[in-house]
Amino acid sequence: MDPAAPIRPGVPMPLVSALAASHAPNILLEPGREWEDFMDLHYSMAPQGDAKRPTFEQQLQLRRDAEAAFAALKKDLDQAIPDVLIVVANDQFVNFFWNNIPSFFVTIGDEVKGQFTRHKFHYKNHRELGKAIVRAGYDKGIDFSYGEYVELQHTQTVPLYFLAKEAQMPILPIYVNTWVDPAPSPRRCYQVGELIRAVADSSKERIAILATGGLSHFPGSPRIGEIDEKFDHQLLQVMREGKGQTLCDYSVQDLLQAGDTEFLNWMVVLGAVGKAKASYTGYMPDFVATGWGFVSWSQV
Repeated sequence: MDPAAPIRPGVPMPLVSALAASHAPNILLEPGREWEDFMDLHYSMAPQGDAKRPTFEQQLQLRRDAEAAFAALKKDLDQAIPDVLIVVANDQFVNFFWNNIPSFFVTIGDEVKGQFTRHKFHYKNHRELGKAIVRAGYDKGIDFSYGEYVELQHTQTVPLYFLAKEAQMPILPIYVNTWVDPAPSPRRCYQVGELIRAVADSSKERIAILATGGLSHFPGSPRIGEIDEKFDHQLLQVMREGKGQTLCDYSVQDLLQAGDTEFLNWMVVLGAVGKAKASYTGYMPDFVATGWGFVSWSQV
């Protein structure tokens, strides 16, 4: 592939790769004991109990299915030869607590680290791209929070394990508040994505973007254990049709009712890709808590 070639001639998509993937912890947990410990905790909170607890064979199959989905995304990411990967995810009280909940936070430190179970992660952070996004936000009426130190958590490390565990390229973590009320609207998240796309258009580097989270799940809710598969499939169909902007009409409450508030992270990527159609979608409910979703907007 010619690295200087446009992504898809005739299609308005300035980034070299755009991806979205679930970050559910059990995707990376080993089938067996680690899954059982995860499910023991989960089902202790689930009103319906553990009637749907997957067997060991089902756990293995889910892991294989998730690995296949991530392999499809990684193939597109590797073929795009990005210089940097923007990772749009939500914090879950690891870096931000009630004394400060930023709607959008851009990391401008030199490096970022984190750990998930026995897996350690360490990346160079692309601080100049981060600053460029913050500055562009000031010009467009979006005032980002920013800072130098963040700790990576499962919302980033689970997808990164499968997509860029050994990658030498820098990343740029950007946080969206999907975790506590009030959260930014889907339309505002889409506008942030449009801003990132504008910054990418003016960059000489090859920029990829990944959104994480979802799909339907209800952590910390009486509905924990429910998965709104119908709503999830509607979202994926909209992305296959390249009509992501229509999702701006949803309210945060609409997403909350479907267990899809983490889809706000995905709305940022939808703003970045515009009318580009998703070239790959994958979906599998885990029978425990979450509808796992995977999407790529590829260049081929």
